[in-house]
Amino acid sequence: MTARSFLSHFAPDGGLLQSDEWAKLQAVSGHEAQTFSGTGFEAKAFLHVLPLIGGYLFIPRGPIVDTTLFDSESLKTRLTEAALSAKAGWIRVEPQTKEALAILKQIFGETQVVQAPRDTNPREIFLVSLVGESSEWLARMKSKTRYNVRLALKHGVTVRFSRTTEDVEAFVDLIYATTNRKAIAPHSKAYYRNFLTALPEEMCVIALAEHDGQVIAASLLAFFEGTAHYLHGGSSDTKRELMAPFLLHFKAMEEAKRRECIRYDFGGVCIRSKTGESDTDWDGITRFKQGFDPNQETMLFPGTYDIIVSPFQYALYRQSRQLVNIRRVIRKFLSR
Repeated sequence: MTARSFLSHFAPDGGLLQSDEWAKLQAVSGHEAQTFSGTGFEAKAFLHVLPLIGGYLFIPRGPIVDTTLFDSESLKTRLTEAALSAKAGWIRVEPQTKEALAILKQIFGETQVVQAPRDTNPREIFLVSLVGESSEWLARMKSKTRYNVRLALKHGVTVRFSRTTEDVEAFVDLIYATTNRKAIAPHSKAYYRNFLTALPEEMCVIALAEHDGQVIAASLLAFFEGTAHYLHGGSSDTKRELMAPFLLHFKAMEEAKRRECIRYDFGGVCIRSKTGESDTDWDGITRFKQGFDPNQETMLFPGTYDIIVSPFQYALYRQSRQLVNIRRVIRKFLSR
């Protein structure tokens, strides 16, 4: 079995973040991959370096394991040696199943595998089926979502797909407009541009919703092993009454179907993973995505965990996180 087919078979989300193509993207962004392949496992780890504290290895949505045929000692040895060689204080993992998490705790030790201060990738994602005709998808939508798709069409909103430099810049501008509006820290502009540099045309494209020649919403899509992934998106401060994001996703689903995908990954939501008041930030996003198929159950992951290699480095990291959280609370209090 090839590494790609292994991911497709054993990664519930399809394995995009553990693919060779994702590794190429990370390399362009400054994070070279180390690949670990053996009996019953596949993993790609990327080195991240923090000022003063040192580095850690990050395995997004992995390692991917076949729990029925798994050389656990080989994985433990190779990951530990790689972390020590890179002077990484910990290995950040995102096991895709509870069984995979249990295996990691068993081979590294319960006390060495701890929940990370925050999830790196969403713990819960929303995928809808692309089986059947688009008219069937419309029928499954909430009535308000279906109405908004048709409203955008009625008012002349159109959607096209592109990779041109001009359209990529329009997409990046909308990302920054959205993050500024919602007071969210965006990635660097180069980060978003890198997707189109690193990933081939058959795998990555920008979807743009326009009205009267103006781009008013855009999203970044990646296609991998039958799954279309909505990765990033933004919308304009103007013409919001046209409901362009609804049509944007509907047309993206049609494009994904044309590319022979069988499901569309809307990305993070917060339904079964609610933990506290901070989850209210997800309410609007979750309602929007759920509207496309309210009866579809979400995919829930165990979360992000850290395998401690250097207790000293990891203690410094946790203390720094506490200081960051204290400063955030103080800023929030002073801004009232």
